[in-house]
Amino acid sequence: MRAVTLARMSWVLFDFGNVVCYSQSEHDLELLAAAVGCPVPELTETYWPPRLDYDRADLDADTYWQKVGAAQGRTFSPAEVTELVRLDVESWSHINPHTEALIADLAAAGNRLALLSNAPTDVALAIAALPIAACFEHCFFSCDLRATKPDPAVYQAVLTRLQAQPADVVFLDDRAENVTGAADLGIRSVHFTGAQQARAALAALGVRGAM
Repeated sequence: MRAVTLARMSWVLFDFGNVVCYSQSEHDLELLAAAVGCPVPELTETYWPPRLDYDRADLDADTYWQKVGAAQGRTFSPAEVTELVRLDVESWSHINPHTEALIADLAAAGNRLALLSNAPTDVALAIAALPIAACFEHCFFSCDLRATKPDPAVYQAVLTRLQAQPADVVFLDDRAENVTGAADLGIRSVHFTGAQQARAALAALGVRGAM
């Protein structure tokens, strides 16, 4: 299929979790579950329900982890919360080398790159300190925007800060609802399932350096 060049498009916007980094490994989850004091399946059942509130900074780290622990009949000391935060941050720090190579190729071809992630403050600070963060002109986090994908307010805030129109941006995310939310605003969006698939989708959109 012949690629269509989109002259207006000037930004490639990446999600972080499960796109730039790998998803949490079984080992990561086992460490977190052991620290919480429950099996992995019970951890995942309690980890996610309050997560968007944590990502929006509506909950601080202590309140979030106490909510996770309450489902197991646990409360955590400040030292235990610090360790849980450390393990949580580490679980989101395994960079996908295939996406890293894609990012490098896009940057070398002259594309402007930005990052948009649902992330609580501690995770956002850790991401911003990673070497790969330097590849992005802007790193946007839900804890700073005080809203999470797929809330339209997130994408509108990013467009404003990039001084871009929806047609100026192509967005990659592993979650279908986030892709749909961006597409509803006119942002060209790619449902990321792997770096090679993303390369093909970006190339079809005329993004330089994708293939």
